[in-house]
Amino acid sequence: MYKKVLLSLLLLFGIGKIYANEITFTVEIRGITVNRGVIYGAIYSNNTNYRNHDPEYTFQGNSINEVMQFNVNIPSGEYVIEVYQDSNNNGRLDFGIFNIPREPVGITNFNGRGIPGNFNRHKVTINNGTIIIIQMN
Repeated sequence: MYKKVLLSLLLLFGIGKIYANEITFTVEIRGITVNRGVIYGAIYSNNTNYRNHDPEYTFQGNSINEVMQFNVNIPSGEYVIEVYQDSNNNGRLDFGIFNIPREPVGITNFNGRGIPGNFNRHKVTINNGTIIIIQMN
């Protein structure tokens, strides 16, 4: 009985501590084609997850406006945010020749020209109230 109570208290205080460190920030996505599929977003906190396309956080919404905002709750820190518009509603980002996306995409600190870089090139610092603007290309 004592072990169950102790384990419950540890879990309760541990989870409270995790949530207490979360902040709210806004991702503003511009250049969306209205009513043309779903907008998917992925947030990465390190280079390994970014390279492996294994996001720590995700968000999504229907493409109802040319500019959309998503409020996200995560711990403050440095992140790369990628978004794409699934124009044909197949649930994935489609690629063409030379692995070039065939659907609109956006990445933090990327203007759409050339080949996207690594985590350090695209990372942004996220704090409470930060607004990150991403242009779809």
